[in-house]
Amino acid sequence: MEIKIYVSDHCFSCREAIQYFFEKELNVKQINVTYNQEGFKEMITLGGIATPLIVIENQVFHTFERAKIEKVLEEKNE
Repeated sequence: MEIKIYVSDHCFSCREAIQYFFEKELNVKQINVTYNQEGFKEMITLGGIATPLIVIENQVFHTFERAKIEKVLEEKNE
């Protein structure tokens, strides 16, 4: 399962989301868009205007919504 999270340096929700995935022992590709123009452009292409932007497979989450993310993770693991 591929999980990406677009983060920025001063984003509290980003740290919370990263910690959540760490506790679930899931591999997450972190893309820090603070100074990464290519990463920022990629985030914008996905419809993101703020961090965190979380992509699980083909589903995009514009905020860290734990309940919705847990539901998707459960469905992917069935």
